[in-house]
Formats: sequence, structure tokens, C-alpha cells
Amino acid sequence: MRPLLLVLCGLLLSAGEPAIGSLPPDLGSDSTFNTPDGKGIVLPALKGSVVLIDFWATWCGPCVAAIPHVQKLHDAYKDKGLVVIGHTDGSSRDLANFIKSKQIPYVISVGNDIGTGWGVNGIPHVFLVDAEGKVAWSGHPGSLDDALVAKLVKSAKPPGPPAPRFEKTSAIPKVAKAEAMASAGKVGSAVKDLEKLATDSKKDDEVGAAKSALEIISTWRTQQDAEIDKLKTAGDVFAAWKQADALASAYSGHDDAKAIKELAASLKKDPAYDAGKEYARLAAIPAANRTDPRFTKQVDAFLKKWPDGWYAEQIKTLK
Repeated sequence: MRPLLLVLCGLLLSAGEPAIGSLPPDLGSDSTFNTPDGKGIVLPALKGSVVLIDFWATWCGPCVAAIPHVQKLHDAYKDKGLVVIGHTDGSSRDLANFIKSKQIPYVISVGNDIGTGWGVNGIPHVFLVDAEGKVAWSGHPGSLDDALVAKLVKSAKPPGPPAPRFEKTSAIPKVAKAEAMASAGKVGSAVKDLEKLATDSKKDDEVGAAKSALEIISTWRTQQDAEIDKLKTAGDVFAAWKQADALASAYSGHDDAKAIKELAASLKKDPAYDAGKEYARLAAIPAANRTDPRFTKQVDAFLKKWPDGWYAEQIKTLK
């Protein structure tokens, strides 16, 4: 664990913190950065993952100083079941540029307050929520032991395939069944059923509901495609491949799966794919182990083989 100054920025008084082992309150997330759709985060939807919530603000010096440590945790455990959310409010100005300048890769959430409902009266303040959705730890990020995160993610369930989210379940049973299938990651099968229903049903309400569900899935699919393209354009070809590969699995059983599989295959042939795969391996090494001279040698070997590009810039931050 990299030592940090245990300094807090003051906030208004708030309610008491949720007890260890209890279910946390609503996060109060209205919008997000570094997500496909920019929508607010709903914590119950992340059950199965370990969630690190960092209450912070751009104007808080200690919060900004803690970002590298939080990012290292994200880099080390994001593929093992950890979801990192930095939550702030409107007092954090020009967030888009701040996130870009600090190269923050994890989700940044924005709400009406910075943890008032969680009993937070000074920031930065971190909560760990375990795979069962219960509070497992609370405190200053500088006091957070990497070993605790490593222990918690052992109980995390691997994330399933990407899936659309329906704000309200359809009142039409056949459509509701297809929506549930899509939400479970079986998007291709759900789309086939909805397309058949929209074409063959003699009931106007079924046709209308099926078309509405298909529009939601289509919008979600457009967002997925845009995120893949964004990752590829930025230079993170390996992450783009992973997302395309998962999307292809989600569309299994539908004609669209073929085109998505071809996209994933083309990304895997990209020269940057191998660099990204090696970068992901090195980034998964816990921060506490990166002081080992052998890790430094591996980074140097990486830079010798891939001296330029997005991954070369990223891997320098791991030292």
C-alpha cells in the first residue's frame, strides 16, 4: 500500500455511516463519466462485484492526491470483479477535462451531494461493498490495504455478458419474458423473439410493446458499438476486443452475431492486441508487488518491444 497523507476536506455534518455488514443507502448517482450511456449508477445492479466507492471532489487536494492509489486498485482488480466509482457533486467543475487530464479510467459518478446519506463528513472517504452488496470497509483511501481488496474479490462473481437495461418491465407477458432474457445477457435470443412478435402477433399491444423493447435494445447496441469504436480509436485495442467478443456472445443465436464476431476477429489481428494483452497482465499485478525489481524489468521489456502507442503511455503509470 502506498502511504498517503490522511488529510480530509471538510463537509457539512451528515447522518451516521452504514454499519459494516449492512446494506448501503442509495448512492444518489444522476449521471456518470466513463460509461457507455452516461446514466447514473444503481448499486444493486452491481451485486456480484466488489464495489469501491470513493467520495471525492476536484477542489479537494487530499482527494486528488489519493487518485493514483485508487486507480492502481482499479487497474489491478478490474478484471477480477472490482468496480471503482468516484462519486462527487456539482461543486466539481469541468469534470470532463479533469478526468481527461488525470487519465482517470474508472467510473466517475455525479449526484446532488458527496455522501451525505452515507454519513460522510470529510473527503476523501472510501467504502468497500462486497459481492453480496453489503458494506465491508470504510475509511480514508490511504488506510485501505490492498490485501483486503484482494481478499474480497475472491468472492466476486465474474461479470456476465453485456446486457441492456429496461427501466420498467413490460406489462405484456411475452415481451416481459424477452426483456428478462435480454437483461440476463441472452440478447440475440431475445431480439429474435421480439422481432417475431412484432411481425407475427395479431395483437396491437404486443406488437407495440415488442417494437418499444427492440428500440431500447437498438439504442443500447448503438452505445456498445460506439464504446468499442471509442476504445479502438483511443488505442486500447485489447479492451475493444474484449467488449466486442462479449457482445458477440450476447448476440449468440442472432444473425448480428456474425458481424460482431468478424469485428472481434479483426481487432485480435491488430498489432496492438498483443501489447494490450501483455499490458492487461502487468496491470493486474497488485500495486504492492510492483516495487519488485522483476516487475520493473518486465515494464522495461514491454517498452522495448512496444515503445510507442497508447499502451506504452499507460504502462509508464504502473511504475
